[in-house]
Amino acid sequence: MTTPRSSHHSAGRLFSTVLFLVSVLGVGLAEVATVDAQVASSIPTQTVTSGTLGTGTTWETPWYVIDSGHEGPTVLITGGVHGNEPAGFRAAEQIRHWPLRRGKLVVMPQINRLGLAANIRWSPDHRNDRQRRDLNRSFPTSERDEALTEHTRTVWEFIARHQPDWVFDLHEGFDFHRVNADSVGSSVIAFPSQRDFAKRIQQAVNTAAEPKQPFDLLAKSGPAVGSLARACHEQLGAASFIFETTFKEQPLSIRTRQHRRMVSTALLSIGVIAEDCVDRLAPQPARGVTNVALFDDSGANEAKVMKVLDGRPELLVRQVGRYDMRPRVLEQFDVLLFPGGSGSKQGKAIGPAGRDHVRQFIRDGGGVVGICAGAYLCSSHYSWSLNLMNAAVFNQTVEIPGKGRKSMWYRGPATDVDVELTDRASQVLGISGTQSIQYQNGPILSPGDDDSLPEYEPWAYFRSENGIYEPQKNTMIGAPAIVFARYGHGRILAISPHFESTPGQSGVIPRAIAHVRSN
Repeated sequence: MTTPRSSHHSAGRLFSTVLFLVSVLGVGLAEVATVDAQVASSIPTQTVTSGTLGTGTTWETPWYVIDSGHEGPTVLITGGVHGNEPAGFRAAEQIRHWPLRRGKLVVMPQINRLGLAANIRWSPDHRNDRQRRDLNRSFPTSERDEALTEHTRTVWEFIARHQPDWVFDLHEGFDFHRVNADSVGSSVIAFPSQRDFAKRIQQAVNTAAEPKQPFDLLAKSGPAVGSLARACHEQLGAASFIFETTFKEQPLSIRTRQHRRMVSTALLSIGVIAEDCVDRLAPQPARGVTNVALFDDSGANEAKVMKVLDGRPELLVRQVGRYDMRPRVLEQFDVLLFPGGSGSKQGKAIGPAGRDHVRQFIRDGGGVVGICAGAYLCSSHYSWSLNLMNAAVFNQTVEIPGKGRKSMWYRGPATDVDVELTDRASQVLGISGTQSIQYQNGPILSPGDDDSLPEYEPWAYFRSENGIYEPQKNTMIGAPAIVFARYGHGRILAISPHFESTPGQSGVIPRAIAHVRSN
């Protein structure tokens, strides 16, 4: 059974589960006492089997069956039916690692694998066929017994063999249903007969949703005709639901968290899991695998970093946000990566308590890689900084004739600059000499004035510069482009330029991650 580094069966955690069951799900105290007694007993090792439907076809579809070893309901969890809805896919990937109390999970995280890769809603194989391109309209209906495509027929046959009792299909809408009725974003979709159960899910997820962006309950007619969830209800008698997040103006980390909240609430209420699993994002690291938390919340431009890291067998990457900057989440990871974007927005999103938790994570041996905005975050220069090293930033505000007061951190649009690596950097990062690397207003660091913080070690230097104002001249050449520091038992690499955006340099960031990971 996959378990996190620290035990999640402490008395405090169990008490939290009791409160959750009583307050949110309406479970009686006697029932909670029974659950507690069962949790206290040993949980057998669950078994996992996996495979791929349609091997050798364009629509290969992976599946996982997680069996608790105890009798109980069979639950189907599906994601990625629509390829432009990644939160369901990512959440299902996380959920399949949860420990079960009873029953089994059948998880199909990416039913429309090619659509997810291309970020398109439709099946790429049928994108020009209006009748068959939407996988979630091509499953059996009350008027037709078969699915419309070979892909959906194969998926349906697999599901029918497992005869699920419960079905949770994870989707996303383009807008919030509350403000735009043309979208079902941020909703729980259910049949009228399951309204009460769905109401519990809605209430639970609304405790975590933004007050101005609440989830709605849509339980008048159930899921759409031809959808997977409706087919499971009509053909197999399953209790079927669609959980919809909204991808408009929300980072992936928040949307996957909302999916985890809804699924965790559902699985708790039917006894499949023994505790709230909303904070379980990653399994215990496998041998040779580094668990990486990539910050994607306000101020983060993580897309290019994710493109470099995603799919590498030595890395398990999860996107995290402000609500994940807490010990029970961070302890699941080896390395925390802050990408480019806006350091101030990232720091403010994390907040004072979150920054304290990040520092404790590093003191305990966690690693941090900060790129551009993330390197600003690692400094000790700002009120929102993480204060991981004694490093100031060149950020004077200067009166520029004819232009007014200008901050010197901004040096113009992205351009390539020359970066010379030290011997130590060459050993670790796998490149040497002077390289032309994309630069986009990363920090120009210098020693700070807080002697209580660790000093940094320069690993690379700028040998050319970018700038648009006279006071910026000759302030970049010779300044460190990469610095290394130790903080408690942890390691930090702050990287000012963008290796991940430079052709031929995609291996640098994975090597940086490997170095800051504690051995």
